[in-house]
Amino acid sequence: VTLNHKIVPFCLPPHSTHLLQPLDVGLFGPLQKHYSNILDEDMEESGGDTGINKGIFLKHLFEARRRTYTHKNIMAAWDKAGIFPFNP
Repeated sequence: VTLNHKIVPFCLPPHSTHLLQPLDVGLFGPLQKHYSNILDEDMEESGGDTGINKGIFLKHLFEARRRTYTHKNIMAAWDKAGIFPFNP
């Protein structure tokens, strides 16, 4: 099935995902930073009087994802991991 869609699976060496996984290398850190900044903004606006419930958590998470998971950032993460561009 993967070959029909021109997808080539490959395995990463054990204990190396922190170096080679694009999400670990280039996206999870910025996601955490954006989420933290959004929480800080929310706390500042509310005077520190905001609790975090599931709805607020998801609202902030979706905003952090929107800020982080841009085409530019995703492509840079693959490049930083050293597995992009792949052009056989």
